[in-house]
Amino acid sequence: MIEVLCFAHVAEELAVRYYTVSAPQTIAALRADLADRGVSGAERLMFAVNERYETDEYTVEDGDTVAVIPMVSGG
Repeated sequence: MIEVLCFAHVAEELAVRYYTVSAPQTIAALRADLADRGVSGAERLMFAVNERYETDEYTVEDGDTVAVIPMVSGG
């Protein structure tokens, strides 16, 4: 299983802080799943696997933790 941690508006829109999905999955598949669940701006989300940012092509394996992080800006 893959643990998916949700932050900011993602957690608010899903009404959960984390959930699990079966492995393996690509980041692209996780992104598509979030869009299907109605998360706004899914195309702009960042994904960190085991505390390292990854691209859509990356395959997440069993036991990995994925953080879903909305884009942020600041100065």
